[in-house]
Amino acid sequence: MSLWWCSKMNNVSPLPIRNLSERTMHRHLATLLTLTALLSWTGLAPLQAADAPRPRARVMVVIDSSAEMGELLGDGTKLAASQNALASVLPSHAAKLDVGFMVYGHRVSGRGACTGIEPLRPVGKFETGEIGDIFGLLKTKGDAAVAAALAAAAASPDMAKGGAIVMIAGGPDGCDADPCQAAGELAAASSIPVHVIAIDAGGEAGPLQALKCMADNTKGTFWRVGSTMELAAAIDGALARVEKDSAAAAPAATGSGAAQTASIIGVPAQTATPSGKSADAELFLSALLTDAGPQLSTGIAWRVFVSPGGTKGPVNLVASSAEANPTFKLPSGDYLVNVAFGRAYVTRALKVAAGSQNVQVVLNAGALKVGARLGDGSLAPAQMVTCDVYSDQRDQFGNRAKVLAGVKPGVVVRLNSGLYHLETTYGDANATVGTDVGVEAGKITDAMFTLTGSKVSFRLVQQAGGEALTGTNWVIQAADGGVVKKSLAALPTHILAAGAYTVTAERAGKKYTADFAVKANLPLAVE
Repeated sequence: MSLWWCSKMNNVSPLPIRNLSERTMHRHLATLLTLTALLSWTGLAPLQAADAPRPRARVMVVIDSSAEMGELLGDGTKLAASQNALASVLPSHAAKLDVGFMVYGHRVSGRGACTGIEPLRPVGKFETGEIGDIFGLLKTKGDAAVAAALAAAAASPDMAKGGAIVMIAGGPDGCDADPCQAAGELAAASSIPVHVIAIDAGGEAGPLQALKCMADNTKGTFWRVGSTMELAAAIDGALARVEKDSAAAAPAATGSGAAQTASIIGVPAQTATPSGKSADAELFLSALLTDAGPQLSTGIAWRVFVSPGGTKGPVNLVASSAEANPTFKLPSGDYLVNVAFGRAYVTRALKVAAGSQNVQVVLNAGALKVGARLGDGSLAPAQMVTCDVYSDQRDQFGNRAKVLAGVKPGVVVRLNSGLYHLETTYGDANATVGTDVGVEAGKITDAMFTLTGSKVSFRLVQQAGGEALTGTNWVIQAADGGVVKKSLAALPTHILAAGAYTVTAERAGKKYTADFAVKANLPLAVE
């Protein structure tokens, strides 16, 4: 029995859905492009005969409505931001996408929510007005059943016909389940990709980054967003990826002498604001890497928003493109124009007047490449090293905003020019080295770290040199009492920074402790 129907056994019924009429679909054509976009947020559809029907992509959107989604993001909660972003983005995908919804965490407080996963709407043609009906029923109450929700979405009858899952999550799994394992089981049983959008209201990067494995294991994509605008762009990109994959999997269209066209996934050539005003302005856009050039021609993502509350308020995506020099036809008015080049981006408030208007945006972007070597001068294993990039400025509590998480050695990332603080971690514990770097516009900055952490292995034995006992819980504490690492294993190994520590091993209701000291670049075995 699928998990979709298991909710009925727990006296939980699917939420009521209105009978809605099908809206008129319009096809928007664009010039053939071969560009990449910000974090692969847009893509190209394969060429099709102009008279061939375009297959509709299918997606199940899984919404986190746990207590985590009640945290503030901008002027509202994470849940309210998700509602606004979906309402903003879905209209530009309505012609090519069938959408369904599922929710977790909203009906019961605490752990009771771990089984309260509900289908909200089957996959099908979608009206934007349904968003308000769906979100109006949700409350941010219980724990987050991330892994169980993924399994339920994959097991739903709608997914038997193929498609993808887009999961909007406000926090890690809170039900003692492993999302990575759930994604691995999904990948072994089907080819359904999972696109994960993790909402970071500040200081949540570590727990949220742990959700990336769901995308990695299923060949999906992962975004960690920190504003309403980034959330809207991520949802747009995820749906664009679903449409791109669906078009690529469809049989190639053929036709004798048929005209060949191409469209950017989810990117209409012309769009209008929800007010329904007719377009009376033509906006021509271009981007420069620096004040002196060059003009960018690849890897660009443009998005145009309407935001009554400014950059921190609710936003409404009204147009987007991956062209180097897009042209947008819009009603005259006030807009926010965002252009992204990798992780470098600029957002400009723009007053668009009737007639034609040329706007050139200077990104002042550079690039960063991180390297890491061990104390003996050899390169550190790339899979064991991650670098987090923070802004140079601190808030009133002394904290820095995280710009980018999990950068791997040797990978070049594009950033706005300026000062940054880097924290590079060797292993999975506290062997971290930090430094400040400056990224110059138009240049690549190399940051090489020398790592000083040491591998420390632990085992609990009945006698010196004996076999390690299984089922042992380990807690490593620093000299100040702070917990550095917890693990459950017979022979755990962690990389620790130099210093004094206490380790506690617990097994069969008994605890054993030992003090030890770690020296830089010297492996150690604690028995």
